[in-house]
Amino acid sequence: MLGCLLNNDSDDMSLKDKAIILQIKSMKNLKLMMIGIGFLSFLSCTQTSQYAVKKYVEDENAKLPIKVTEYESYDSIKCNGKENNVIMYYSVTSDLVAKSIKEQDSELAKKIFIDLIHKRPDLWVFIQMMKNADYSITVKYLTSEHAVVKEITVTPEEYGQEVDAAQAKINVKDKINDEVKSIKSLCPSDVDEYTILKDVEMDWEKMRFTYQYELHDVEIEDPNEFKDNMREHIRPIVLGPALMLYRESNITIIYQYKVADDTIKILFMPEENYQ
Repeated sequence: MLGCLLNNDSDDMSLKDKAIILQIKSMKNLKLMMIGIGFLSFLSCTQTSQYAVKKYVEDENAKLPIKVTEYESYDSIKCNGKENNVIMYYSVTSDLVAKSIKEQDSELAKKIFIDLIHKRPDLWVFIQMMKNADYSITVKYLTSEHAVVKEITVTPEEYGQEVDAAQAKINVKDKINDEVKSIKSLCPSDVDEYTILKDVEMDWEKMRFTYQYELHDVEIEDPNEFKDNMREHIRPIVLGPALMLYRESNITIIYQYKVADDTIKILFMPEENYQ
């Protein structure tokens, strides 16, 4: 009956029949129009998110490079639209630091990266833009000669998941243990012409992390003056991103220097806000 009405253009139709036909045709056109609007909205949303990611990357790149630590800098961030990927480039100027990063577990590093971006409110908007645009994030560590030290890629499915607070604490402890293990494997190592890194130790019972250094061809006339000078030199490192996980875990950070028969310890404690 409906098919007959829609295909019937004769003059014998009543005004009522014509009204029904017009109503049905209007409904069909409306449905088609709504489907089209829905598709355009989806397309527009995706394109808007991609544009937003590109604009964010351009703005961030204009602020770079930024020195992260004494031996590491955040150099640039690039958007690869063809591969739906944003790449963050870091350079490492110390061979010892580069070797340590290379030795560290990539899956643990990925977990910590995801935990950290979820903890930073200033990155929530960026992460949402990335997720809407279906972009992955790659972190690349390079040497001064542009050799790749480590490369970590996090997909939207991975960084889009909710972070479990209990698991995040386990991840931090595992990451610290992994870092300590990687540094230990490189000891002893020459830091400079006067300093040797002999060992590192993490004592979870006392919540203490210790760097053990040995100084040679150096005479220290006043140990207290040496401690004060070294404290001023070390404090920015302790308060920087390299030891952030240790600070957030309320771990006392100790720099221990052995000079001839003397041992000098410089402590940075959480109860003193690492000052």
